[in-house]
Amino acid sequence: MKKIILKPRHFILVFALLVGSLFTIGCQSEDVTNKDDIQIESTTSKRALDPNIPYEPDFTPPNIPNPPMIDEHCVVRLAYLSYSERCPENASVVNYWIGVLRSQRFEGLAVGFITAPGNLQRWDHRYRSFLHRNNITSHQISKTVYIAYRGLLLREPDVNGGAYWTNVERNVGLINVARGIGNSPEFGRRLSRISTECNNAANQCTF
Repeated sequence: MKKIILKPRHFILVFALLVGSLFTIGCQSEDVTNKDDIQIESTTSKRALDPNIPYEPDFTPPNIPNPPMIDEHCVVRLAYLSYSERCPENASVVNYWIGVLRSQRFEGLAVGFITAPGNLQRWDHRYRSFLHRNNITSHQISKTVYIAYRGLLLREPDVNGGAYWTNVERNVGLINVARGIGNSPEFGRRLSRISTECNNAANQCTF
């Protein structure tokens, strides 16, 4: 059997190959790390620039003012005017929705109006027009989220915000969309003017 004799130049060659391999692995690791950092920074920047996408939405029941600042009749009247674009037709329906408000709170009332068949039909044409104008699909922003915006914030959704709340709806349900929007600063600004809305609704509606 022949003995393998390593000469000094062999050691130098092996050492050079080893150093080269370690350098290549280090560069690849650094490149992957940098890509991850860029991705995280990009996502964070997008959320920071869009006030309609909350970092941590508040799904607790909204803190709706108690009487005498706002009363149950006012809440129901405003729900009719906001979601159904009309006044309640009689005292019986007002009392029914007051019962819903007492048993299911503000968010239960909101979901009831959002999903009412008449309201789904009422907003259908405007919802489809909204999708067409923004070149989006019903998968991106649902009709129920669209109606939630119209009823709670009195406006159409912006695309990013509407898509965000549609995703919330799929994951944790429409009731948490109502809670989240109800706890938003924008809805809070509406609440700050609620006494004026109540007075206008009382003057406009018989029941």
